[in-house]
Amino acid sequence: MKHLLHPNRGLIWAGTISVLILFGVLIVASGTFSQLPYMTSGAFWGVWILKNMALIDSLSIPVVLGITSSNAQRRPTKAIGILLGFWILVILVKTIMPAVPNGAASSYLIKKCGPMLLCYLGLLFFGPQLSQRLHRLSLSQLRRLTGGFTGIYLLASLTTGTDWLGIGTGQTIVMFGYLFLLGHWLLRDPLLLRLHRLLLVLGTIFSLGIALLISWFMTNRVAYDPHHGLTTSQHYLDAISWNQPVMIMGLVGVLIIFRQAHRLPRQLSVIAQSLLGTSILWLITPQLCQVGLIAVFRWSRQLPVLGQLSLLLLIAIFLTGMLAGIIGGILILIQQSPKTAINWHALLLRLTVHAWRTWLLVGVTWLITVISIWHLWDWRLNMIQWVILHRELIIFINVLMVYALFAILMAIFNRFWWSAIITLTCYTVWLVVNVIKISDRSEPVLPADTSMVTSLSSIQDLLKLVSPAVIAGVLILIIATNLLAWWLQRRDPKIRWRTPQRVIMMLLAVLLLSSFRFANHPDSITAKSLSDAGDRPYFYSQLRAAKLNGTLLQFANNIDVTIMHQPQGYSKTTMRRLEKRYQHTAAQVNAHRRYASMAHQSVIFVLSESFADPKDVPNLHVQGDPLPYLHQLEKTTTSGKMISSGYGGGTANMEYQALTGLSLTNFSPTLPTPYSQLVPYQKQTFAISDLFNYRVAIHPFTANLYNRKQVYQKLGFNQFYHLEGGNQLSYMAKIQHSPYISDASAYSQTIKQLKSHTGGQFINLVTMQNHMPFDNYYDHDDYPVSGTAYLDAQHKRNIENYIQGIHYTDTALKQFNHELDQIHKPVTVVWYGDHLPGIYNGDSMQQYGIALHATDYLIYGNRYSPAHHVQLSKHRVVTPNDFAAMLLAQMNVKVSPYYALLTKVYEGLPAMALNSFDGAANNTANGSSEMVDDNGQLVSHLTKHQKQLLHDYRLVQYDLTAGKGYLASHAFMDR
Repeated sequence: MKHLLHPNRGLIWAGTISVLILFGVLIVASGTFSQLPYMTSGAFWGVWILKNMALIDSLSIPVVLGITSSNAQRRPTKAIGILLGFWILVILVKTIMPAVPNGAASSYLIKKCGPMLLCYLGLLFFGPQLSQRLHRLSLSQLRRLTGGFTGIYLLASLTTGTDWLGIGTGQTIVMFGYLFLLGHWLLRDPLLLRLHRLLLVLGTIFSLGIALLISWFMTNRVAYDPHHGLTTSQHYLDAISWNQPVMIMGLVGVLIIFRQAHRLPRQLSVIAQSLLGTSILWLITPQLCQVGLIAVFRWSRQLPVLGQLSLLLLIAIFLTGMLAGIIGGILILIQQSPKTAINWHALLLRLTVHAWRTWLLVGVTWLITVISIWHLWDWRLNMIQWVILHRELIIFINVLMVYALFAILMAIFNRFWWSAIITLTCYTVWLVVNVIKISDRSEPVLPADTSMVTSLSSIQDLLKLVSPAVIAGVLILIIATNLLAWWLQRRDPKIRWRTPQRVIMMLLAVLLLSSFRFANHPDSITAKSLSDAGDRPYFYSQLRAAKLNGTLLQFANNIDVTIMHQPQGYSKTTMRRLEKRYQHTAAQVNAHRRYASMAHQSVIFVLSESFADPKDVPNLHVQGDPLPYLHQLEKTTTSGKMISSGYGGGTANMEYQALTGLSLTNFSPTLPTPYSQLVPYQKQTFAISDLFNYRVAIHPFTANLYNRKQVYQKLGFNQFYHLEGGNQLSYMAKIQHSPYISDASAYSQTIKQLKSHTGGQFINLVTMQNHMPFDNYYDHDDYPVSGTAYLDAQHKRNIENYIQGIHYTDTALKQFNHELDQIHKPVTVVWYGDHLPGIYNGDSMQQYGIALHATDYLIYGNRYSPAHHVQLSKHRVVTPNDFAAMLLAQMNVKVSPYYALLTKVYEGLPAMALNSFDGAANNTANGSSEMVDDNGQLVSHLTKHQKQLLHDYRLVQYDLTAGKGYLASHAFMDR
């Protein structure tokens, strides 16, 4: 084995390449760039050049393979096995390691480097045979072939918008094959030895310099901003194009110089081949460096730049040497183990031709999955193209889940055709059931639906809702497929699994399917793997998620929904004690309240879509006042800032908290959208609307999102006015080019409803006028903006268009309140914006999180309301779960024990919201929360009394949503 470890020229080349690439990865992963003044120091440019040198160095890997494969005697199976083992190990480590720390530097050195290792392994495996075929070509043929491919490559690179065979993308087998061909040509062409050395050196230096300049242009793209001139639209830390022609020319020049000096490697040992592959692994997973060496990186920042670079170079040398030693040790173990000859031809036949039945099952499953998703996209050709080309991993996961079912059946019955046909039949029936449910309810089948098929009578009731023709068609399909399975099994009975294989496949299948139990646990291997594959659960829109993920994977996404973690001490005794305590609290509160009920009152909750005062946005200057009426009204009413739990989205979550008085912060991270995941499946629901005998919902849009039809029905609403079904809207005017019904129309619909019902009523209005994307909806923008809250001219236009829209909202609100004052009955309004629009891309969420989650709210009454000209003492900063208690206080209405608790929460606790500094991510995951005081500052410590009050609140929320429902009685919820 000594010859394996002896440092030859190939090993030196491979080690040098590995060190340089790892050095570049460490420079990026350590954040060395982020400490240097942008384009203002020699150190910055030096680090930039080093990063580019590592990039050019990575180009040499397939070229070196082309040079050395000619002398290879056989396929390097040992190196391939070692690299595959390392790759699997890296994948496993990556799934369990912690996330990359916030604020760390960009983790990318080369664009789209994922396929590189597969390309390298392919060339490693087929390189010797490819070199043999190239050796059969004459020198003139080789020159024509190399020149022809070079011409195609240059034409593809220089032609705008053209990507021939993936050449323009870079990391494809076509590009790797071209570089392999260049290596073979460099080895064979004697003309290269006669090139003038000085001209060659100068040309190489010139090419490398131009390559660095082009990389700079490609990475640091700029956009023109009227207020700030040229602004960088891409970060200098981002990836660099790996395959630009000038970069390859410079690399070829360097290699020709080495050939003239007779310093090119002639062959690669197993260690050298493995080191080249591991250097690609560093490029694919730089997070390993970033997380594994975080302490070293933190300490190194105390050193000067030269000291940091020296330390990183030493680390790169050490890690490369350590890897070489590990690989050598593995080779020694392989050498000492008993040798068994592998018949690669037989193995290849076994995995392909002989396994045609398995590939047929997988292919049919893939086709059915693709067709089912295509159907969800209404058979649009562009969408099926997108699904096949960009959602391939998601399709693979769906296919893998179906194959797991087949494996279980095969392990039990050991009959291939019976297992395969039954699996495909079950999958087809599953898809048909989803089609039926989606057509009826715009929602795929979810785990909660299984509660509807727990008995024969419930199944019979469900079948009554399905067309007899569909039932007959499914029965015919089942009979036909069973006959087909019987016929195929008789003609082809020989496929059997041995007992060990049956046991192993059963265990693997069960393990795979059961792993989805952890799909909503952010730190689990399953969750990380699904996220990397592009799984997007979108719990707030299950149909949208099914279109992206397939119905099977979306079903799995919803398996593990923990509503809320049980608070400490929860029991029947505890809840009865808590009930008595807040009955006493209610009596104390009611001693100072005047009205016993709201039977003759009308209350309107207005959720104003994306409404937030732009003058509160950091680093944004607005010329003029687009909201004069709102600012005037705020002086005489209960008003202030509502801390939203969303940015650019999350409307239904604000609505849920406002209606129920329950906080999103108390729920589990696996329940990001109560409207879709909780309310439809509750036996009993509670909301402020319960205090009224007549309830109406108005939403001038479709009702497909957030399950609103079911939610409002569950909450006992008598009418629901919306588009596409339900009660028809009478007012549907739009403003200029806007696709959304205006706020003025929504308010007119509300006024009509107020006048049409004689008694008291509750109205929940959710507007749509100011919904994204703010694309030039209005003919003119009267409120220009400036500042750094946006990064480009497009976002500036979006902001100005948005501000024009909320100005129209301000005007409509003024008219709405004028008409309310003309109605001769008491009307009280809770009016609030749900979240800011997601258009302020120049402001850092980590720095301005609270400001970017603060919307406006108002609570006021018309001239006949007891809430008229009342201003509560605590009102500056609240969250939507406070609105119910605030409404009852402003209207001077007596409370139940439940609303006594909410009153104490409103008065005694800071505003509670999801973590504002997490950005838009908290629209989809309740990962962490925050508390904000009346001055808009984070609260880090609670008093003993506040902690007890918060614990009581969580106990009650758990009991009403996830617990035993001990308090779900009239004694606690009603007066």
